Amino acid sequence: MIKNVISSLGGVDVYGIISICFFFAFFIGMLIWAFRLKQSYLDSMRELPLDDGTVHSSKTESLTQPDSHHE
Repeated sequence: MIKNVISSLGGVDVYGIISICFFFAFFIGMLIWAFRLKQSYLDSMRELPLDDGTVHSSKTESLTQPDSHHE
């Protein structure tokens, strides 16, 4: 049934070609984006699931003081 409906449409083969071109353009774009990522960003994302939420820098003092803007 669907085959008959699709075959009766004019120029339906163009839709297939356009969709494949969009797929490959998106795929190539994602590959370029992935190869351009910085190593420091990848390392921080790699460690994120193991992070227990503690801050290991000098910003811990400012985090312990209450923030008056949120009250």
